[in-house]
Amino acid sequence: MVLYDPAAAHQRDSKPARPPACAGAVVPYGVEPIINAVPLNAIAPRPRRAAPVLALAIIPEEPACLRERILPALGLRKDLPVHFVDRKRVTDTDLHAHQNRFRLPADGVLRRLRPILTAAELDAANLLHDPLPKSSRRQLEQEDLTADDAADHQETGKKVRKKSQGMVHGGLPVRMVDLAAGASGELLLSRWSSSSGTIVKGGGYMDFIRRCSFKEHDVVDIWAFKQRELRLFGKTMVHESHLHLFIVKRESTQTQQQSRKE
Repeated sequence: MVLYDPAAAHQRDSKPARPPACAGAVVPYGVEPIINAVPLNAIAPRPRRAAPVLALAIIPEEPACLRERILPALGLRKDLPVHFVDRKRVTDTDLHAHQNRFRLPADGVLRRLRPILTAAELDAANLLHDPLPKSSRRQLEQEDLTADDAADHQETGKKVRKKSQGMVHGGLPVRMVDLAAGASGELLLSRWSSSSGTIVKGGGYMDFIRRCSFKEHDVVDIWAFKQRELRLFGKTMVHESHLHLFIVKRESTQTQQQSRKE
């Protein structure tokens, strides 16, 4: 006769079952297997492939008339360093009297025009620092509007909304040059704080642009050169000149190069 012991039955039921042993392997009873694994968050992420850098466009040859005609006519040295800025298509806004400005390509200004200017010249043209992102510019404009509204509210007791205005600044003195129009009077090179566009503006711009050889939709090359002052024993040997922007119609450039080869 077998007596039923409840305590022994409970102990037997709560005891974990012995795992089956594989042939040729000894598995210790009651020991958890070791897993050789690494948490996912501890794995170093793969380095992202950098975006390919766009190669600069091939710099075209200098216009044939530049050193033989243009530089001497401006009273500048023939061996003056000349820098290609960029190529652009003339738009209606470049020729419109209401706009009264010539816009320069942003990439050419940043890559090829800024390096040839001094810090003082960059500051005068508002090109010394990189432009702010659009979100930052909007935030600054909003903060200015909020401050102006608060001041007006304190003075008049009414909330007055002012229209946003761009930063007022002058510009770097510059002269534009064209084969048909010759050299312009003194204009100003400046970058707008609102849109980060670099433009040439000033009185007499429309008189100059009407005499130019290019028209809307023409492709033009923009060249820049500036003669630096040279002093020797306290005497000025070479005078300082304006920054010049030579605007050349692309068809005229190709014709001059073909004539020079022939």
